Parts: sequence; C-alpha cells; structure tokens
Amino acid sequence: MAKSTAFQVKQGSKVTIGTEVTMGVATLAAGVTLELPVTDYSFSELGGHTLDAAPFRSGLGGSTQSDNMVKARRHDRMFEVSLTFHATAQAIQRMCLALYGTSDGNNALIGSMPAATTYKDSVASIVPVTLHFEDGAHAGSGTDMIFKSCMCTNFTLSGDIASNGGVVMGTATFVTGYLPTEAALTFSGGTHTLLAAQTTMFNMHDLTATTITPSGASAEDLVLYNFELSIARTVTRIGFDTSGNAFKPHGYVVGGYEVTGSLTAKRDAESLTAITVADNVEPTFALDLDTGVFQITAPTAKLDTSSISFDDDGFKQVIPFRCVYTGATSSTIVSIATTA
Repeated sequence: MAKSTAFQVKQGSKVTIGTEVTMGVATLAAGVTLELPVTDYSFSELGGHTLDAAPFRSGLGGSTQSDNMVKARRHDRMFEVSLTFHATAQAIQRMCLALYGTSDGNNALIGSMPAATTYKDSVASIVPVTLHFEDGAHAGSGTDMIFKSCMCTNFTLSGDIASNGGVVMGTATFVTGYLPTEAALTFSGGTHTLLAAQTTMFNMHDLTATTITPSGASAEDLVLYNFELSIARTVTRIGFDTSGNAFKPHGYVVGGYEVTGSLTAKRDAESLTAITVADNVEPTFALDLDTGVFQITAPTAKLDTSSISFDDDGFKQVIPFRCVYTGATSSTIVSIATTA
C-alpha cells in the first residue's frame, strides 16, 4: 500500500460544540451548535487504551506471556479534549452551561448546584456535549473527528494586561467514555452560531472595577496585572458495555465543585489593606472585576496565603483565593456575567 498524502493541521480547522438530546447520541447536523473561537486544542487518539498484564507464573515456561495474559484495558478508559479559546460572551456562557447548567447571562454557580449528579446512557440529557473537529480525522480534509457525550471537568478564565492584547483566554477540559468517531459532518438546518457573531470579548484593558472588599471593611482598588479563575469538578464513568458496543459506559457520576483563583496586583497600600484587613478575623473578601459588560463577582472569597512577586517593574502582590457560598445554598459562589 502506498504512503498516504493525507495530513491534518489546526489552521483553518473549525471546532464546534453541540448540545445533545440523548446521552450516547452525538449532536445531529441540524442540532444546536456553537463554533468556538479556539486558538489551540488537543485530544486523545482513537487507540486510547493501556495494556494490562497478568503476573508471570512459576515453573517451566512461566517467564513468558501469552495473548491471554495481556489484554487492552478498555472497560474504564476516558478520552480527553482540551480547548483554549478567546473569552467571548457566547463561549463563556456555553462553558458555564456545560459545567454547571446555566447560561442566562449572569452565569452564577450557586451552593445547590449541580441539579443532577448522575447521567445515564440512552437517557435524555442536554448536559453532555458533542465536540467536533473539522478535518481532524486521519483522512484529513473532508473527514472530521467527533467526540460525543463529553462532560466538562474544568473551565478556567485567565487574563494578563501584557499578553494576548489583553484578551481574556478561556481553557476547558472535557472527558468522555465513548469511543470517538471519524466521519464527515456539516452542521446545517439547526441553530448554528458562527465566529462572525462573536464580536464581544472580555479584555483586561476594559476593566473599570478591580476591587477587593474585605469583610466589614471598604473596597480596596487594585492595580491589576493579571488574574485567573478556575472551576473544576471530577467526572467518573460507571460500568461498561460489551466489546461489540466498544465498552461504552453505562453512565457518569460527577463530583463537587472547587472554585479557586489568583490575582496579581501592584504591591501598595491598597493591596496591603486588602490582605491584612481580610486577615483580622476570617480571611474573607468580596471580589469584583468589571468591564461594564463582563463581570466576575465572588461574594465570599477566602484569602489563601498571599505572597510577593519581586519583579523588575515593581513588586507585586499575589493573592490566591478560594470561592465558597455563605448562608443558604441559593447563595452565589461565583458569577461570570456576560451582559451589561
């Protein structure tokens, strides 16, 4: 057989996220889909399994291995997809929907989330998503890579005044227990949002409020260089079907949310007051990063060991934190608003 001339490259390849109707069934061509403003991505290969080997036997012939002693470990494998993208309003909302089930513009994670903690194969659910990589298959142009029933395990927003033109970048990690497929698929006839519709981006240069308000004190206005906010949870597959069904999972179970982050600000009287007043009783403060359109708020953030960055352009205060809810479970842990 002659060497293939097919190849795949990221340039010009579209990455689309689609809403599923039933877990285990990929988004249809006429489904609800969003073309993501992806700048980089990676995904697991189709042969994403490891080998398990039985222990050697004692006695004559016991130091070799038969094909019955070495088998592919397919029953618990999970395929992973990683995406990096511009933080547009649509992309942020779609990630919030995939991770904790809301995309209303306020995009608040509250203490009672998630509404569902288990998901079952062949049962209706709009939480798992299909991730589609145009021309990402081995055949290259004209054949796509499709990952169905993916669950989001992490969504991170990070912005730096000195990088990427100040554009805030999003990263997201998804996993699936279903075998990826290679097929030609063109989205048409449904609700398909293109990149051209995503003109509003979260940018550090547009920030009008960068404040920490320690519990019981006044707001401290930070000169903010960069920030990071991460929302993470675990996703574990349950069970497996037969080899004829590619060992697909019976379902998933999800773990609790951890919301963590960090601010890097100029080290001055404002940042000093922010970290010392917050340390008087409990290290608690309210966070507000606001552009007038995009706004990250965390009403109850816990300070976690502040430190100094000794940079040539001036000392900076590094302020790590963890977000929690207080009082009723209807209280907000963090909100990533995308509307004015």
